[in-house]
Amino acid sequence: MNQSLFSNLSELDAAYLEAAYANDAETAAMVFEQYLADLPANLQLIRDSLSKKDIDRFRQHIHKQKPGFSYVGLTDVTQTFQELQVKCVAIDDLQKYNKEIETVLTRINTTKGTIEQALSYLKRISE
Repeated sequence: MNQSLFSNLSELDAAYLEAAYANDAETAAMVFEQYLADLPANLQLIRDSLSKKDIDRFRQHIHKQKPGFSYVGLTDVTQTFQELQVKCVAIDDLQKYNKEIETVLTRINTTKGTIEQALSYLKRISE
């Protein structure tokens, strides 16, 4: 039986994770751990840019953070950030796409537990 390390992580893009890490649970665990460590500050940067209506900073932050979401299997978040980066070019766009922005930020928050469980699992199997 040749089961992927990631096949039981239903909320995450297991195919992407399999391609990125193969069976290297140790490297995956390090990346997941770093993602979780950086997440609060990264989300705060996005929220601050939104509250200040700073479209340039908002676009910079979502651009910079896109790869990190893919590396933990949140490829849908990466895709949404890519779309928002293209659509949000003027200050008014932050309001225009507010619902979409809030939805993706909620998705990031609600998957934190999934990422933590995945990290715990990866650490266990890499020992």
